[in-house]
Amino acid sequence: MTKGSKARLFSEYASYHNDPRNRACHALGIPLIVAGLLGLTAEIRIGSVNLAIVLAVLTLVYYVAIDRRGAFVALLVFAALYTIATRLQWQIDAALFVAGWVFQLVGHRIEGTKPKFLENLIYLLVGPLYIFEEGVDALARCF
Repeated sequence: MTKGSKARLFSEYASYHNDPRNRACHALGIPLIVAGLLGLTAEIRIGSVNLAIVLAVLTLVYYVAIDRRGAFVALLVFAALYTIATRLQWQIDAALFVAGWVFQLVGHRIEGTKPKFLENLIYLLVGPLYIFEEGVDALARCF
């Protein structure tokens, strides 16, 4: 994929997330989902490697294909969330995962749109990249 496809994917994603309350719900919900997913899948082992690592690496490979900066940002966020989530009991990881989806659904209810991934599952991967990059950009504007 090219840089243009990142712009197209982000533009499409953003068009379903205009309301600041929905964006806030996603800014909280997506990291909760990722943390919960990483924590839960870390419990599943494939030989000496846990499934969370496999999923994170595959996701990062996709991110590198569309945006290297975003992939680096995602790597840092994944590492932090993985470190936290794998130290929690699986029930807490499951609660984080569910709470994250509740925030997502509440945000879309507020905005009056359906989640973009219902049209194309690739947006399950685009959402975290978009939110993580948006967070870094917001931090950069503070300094």
